[in-house]
Amino acid sequence: MTHKYKKYITISINPASVKVAQITSGGFVEKLSRRSISGGAVDAVLRDALTGFQTRQAGIVCVIPGDVATTKFLDVPAVDNDEIDAILALQASRHTPFSKDEILTGYVKIRSPRANFTSVLLVVVKRQIVKEKIAVMRMAGLEVAAVTFVPEGVARLYAQALNFRKNGSAFIVDVDVQNTHFVILAEGTAVMARSIPVGIEQLKADPATVARIAAEAKASVDAFVQEGGVRPARLILTSDHPALTALSDPLAEALLLKAEYLPYQNLAKGFPGMKQQINRDYIDDTALDVLAAGVTIQKCAAELLPQDLKDQRMVAEKGGETMKAGILVLMAFLFIGAGLLSRVYFKDLFFRQNLVEKYAGQKKEVDLLEKMIVKTDILHTYIQDRQIPLEAITELYRIIPEEIYLSGVSIDEKGEVAIQGISESMSRVFSLVTALEESPLFENVKTRSTTARKDRGKDVAVFEIAFKLSTATKDAGVKDDTITRQGNQGAGLDK
Repeated sequence: MTHKYKKYITISINPASVKVAQITSGGFVEKLSRRSISGGAVDAVLRDALTGFQTRQAGIVCVIPGDVATTKFLDVPAVDNDEIDAILALQASRHTPFSKDEILTGYVKIRSPRANFTSVLLVVVKRQIVKEKIAVMRMAGLEVAAVTFVPEGVARLYAQALNFRKNGSAFIVDVDVQNTHFVILAEGTAVMARSIPVGIEQLKADPATVARIAAEAKASVDAFVQEGGVRPARLILTSDHPALTALSDPLAEALLLKAEYLPYQNLAKGFPGMKQQINRDYIDDTALDVLAAGVTIQKCAAELLPQDLKDQRMVAEKGGETMKAGILVLMAFLFIGAGLLSRVYFKDLFFRQNLVEKYAGQKKEVDLLEKMIVKTDILHTYIQDRQIPLEAITELYRIIPEEIYLSGVSIDEKGEVAIQGISESMSRVFSLVTALEESPLFENVKTRSTTARKDRGKDVAVFEIAFKLSTATKDAGVKDDTITRQGNQGAGLDK
């Protein structure tokens, strides 16, 4: 995912606590905070935890832990992002009991050994869970810029610390107060993520819980391998909490790997005293979720922000860019206008002081000539406009044969011409239509009506033909002239 913030504030909200971290885009931890939720309003607890944080200058990131999400390792028969999106949109609801409208999905792309295939870690989370967290943040006065998946951030943080690129792999075990999170790291990111409801509290209360965690870890790795994944080569515990001392050997035995303690607080660069604060304020809890999400946010790919919020963010960003562009354009116009006004002012000053005085005697003669030119132009335009109907009448006179005489001719302001007349035969009418169509002065020739009747004892054809002055004629200057000539029955343009 791509963001343009210089700082990020990652926020984790769970039933027991609110955790906040302020991290620069370069991955430096500037501030950490944790508050317990003990019956008070969660938004009030969050506001208290944000004391001293630079919320107006940072991108707000909501982190989603692995215990509220469902993941699935899949091989998708596509390499194009749009095709992958379409396939996963159809398959997502098959891996959860909820309907398509009740879930949000994201995914992490992983290199596949098969040609034209892409391996992905599909992440599915209930939409209501995300919206509830976002609603709390909005009540605290925050607008969420991104929603990230914690296991992906954890995997990328450890891949960066261990200098893993594509070949390194590890099984990461992160134990917090009430949950244990398993993450398989490969290809530099998370390829498997699973959580079980067993944590520090259960380990302290019942030592037999160690065996359960070891068994679940083995089952998770075996299931991943059966799905086509590669067995991890290292076993890493993210904390050296005293309660986990008894866990390393059973895990190592179950996974046939040597257990390594690699506390997460040693991986991130931060303010002086950060490690001491983590050891003091996060004894049984963990700050790995907010640290990993913030340090690796530029690399994380699983985006779980609801689409309506994505659209709102896009509109807001485009609106801000448009406003900036408008301000810049306005300032440019102001500078250009000021420059032009200054030039006009100085030119006008020079004109008044020099040219006006020098040519004052010739100004009257110039004014008289300008008036004569205006009158001449008006007269020329009038004569030219009158010439068009005359050309049309001349062309009609040339085309119409002696066997046809017209009883009426009309030309309107749009150049529409209508003629009415009488012909000795119907074939002459058709010949006239053909002649009009061939004339360069006329177009759109149509016969409106033809009627046979008796006139002065003869069989004649009475007709009406409509056409339009051609484009060439209109370009010559046809405007608002209307020429109408109506004749009595038997009168017309006779040759």
